[in-house]
Amino acid sequence: MSTKTIKLYNVLVDLKVDRETAEEAIEPILTKEEAFQTLATKEDMHRQTKWIVGSFLAVSLGQIAVMSGIMTLILRAYL
Repeated sequence: MSTKTIKLYNVLVDLKVDRETAEEAIEPILTKEEAFQTLATKEDMHRQTKWIVGSFLAVSLGQIAVMSGIMTLILRAYL
């Protein structure tokens, strides 16, 4: 728990909120460090997009090469 989360908990307890309710209220709050560990940044998304596009292009070029080879073999058999 971060310092801000503890302060919020203490404020809730000072306002006569039940301790269990105060704990449940602060539980879903993410700290800055937790957010960086669990949420994706724009840089992460950009890197992932580049990887997906690169993989798609590599697979597409591989399929074109294989199909060109197969068509060449078929055409040589008929000529």
